[in-house]
Amino acid sequence: RSITSFSLLSTGNANSYSLYPNLSIGGDPTIWNDTKQGFLNQTFIYTIIPQFDILVSGGGSYARAEYTNFFTNEYSSKNRIGFDSLWLGFIYTADSIADLIPQLSFQTAIVQREKAINQTKNFYLKSQSLQVSLRGYSDPVVYSIYTGFAYNQVRQFKIFKIEYGNSIYVGGDLSIILSPKITLDLGAEQRFQTEQKINGYQNSELRSIPTLSLGSTYSINADTA
Repeated sequence: RSITSFSLLSTGNANSYSLYPNLSIGGDPTIWNDTKQGFLNQTFIYTIIPQFDILVSGGGSYARAEYTNFFTNEYSSKNRIGFDSLWLGFIYTADSIADLIPQLSFQTAIVQREKAINQTKNFYLKSQSLQVSLRGYSDPVVYSIYTGFAYNQVRQFKIFKIEYGNSIYVGGDLSIILSPKITLDLGAEQRFQTEQKINGYQNSELRSIPTLSLGSTYSINADTA
């Protein structure tokens, strides 16, 4: 037998890595940073006509930033909880093509609350998102494939001008109907985010962000799940 593998690794830091036979980390001693974050998001969708929906989505998060104090060499952490963003957009559903239903969705950020170094600032209409999807049904599976583009304008903080980079992505969702009330939900997505710049100087490479998701949906009634 011959086994050939090719892997892509994106880490977001300056360490060196080896993959075989086990994933291990090398490089210079590092002051490790980790952020544990929980998100709560609420979306409302209102149907104007059967083909056109308006959506409003807002959310906040709890973040715990963990690090080693550079001066005392002690473990430290900072906690933050608060509002993140409010988005407004629409969903347009076109007539079916064969057994597939095309959808186009667009959203723009009304306000985003962001932090850089020690400054927290609100930004208005600085991010937009466009997504095209094809949805279909083949008993007992509901599925969709989609692609999209996310655009970020420059953020001007007190002493920093940050360009987060834009991203393009492709993915798919699959829901297997186990019973009239329960579905098993699967998803996969690959996203690429362009380089970030601070004050005009690039400080990151092209970022690869793969996502796998697994979940389940339970329908309480026709309106609530």
